Amino acid sequence: MAGLLGVGLSGTASADGMPRPGAQGAAAGPVTGRATFVCRGGVRVQVTLMTGAARVAFAGQTRTLSLVEGSTYRNSQVTWFTQDAGTAAMKNNLTGRLQLSGCRSV
Repeated sequence: MAGLLGVGLSGTASADGMPRPGAQGAAAGPVTGRATFVCRGGVRVQVTLMTGAARVAFAGQTRTLSLVEGSTYRNSQVTWFTQDAGTAAMKNNLTGRLQLSGCRSV
């Protein structure tokens, strides 16, 4: 796995970042890895990495994000990225605030 997130996801996303049912896009390739994280507050996050994308699922929500660089994935609403000391976080792109933080692979 590359960094904390080394897997991508097949499919495309609607404008809100949610996957479109049955949509298969060229932007994401086959699954290359999966990881489970536990973030501050005990929030469990499932990350599925694909070539060029990641699907991040937590608290009944699923976001499909495009690879930006390294282990940073983004859509119009959120960015999932690796922080110092091997932790990951999700930032709300509109407010700049961390939505999930202190996420550690389990």
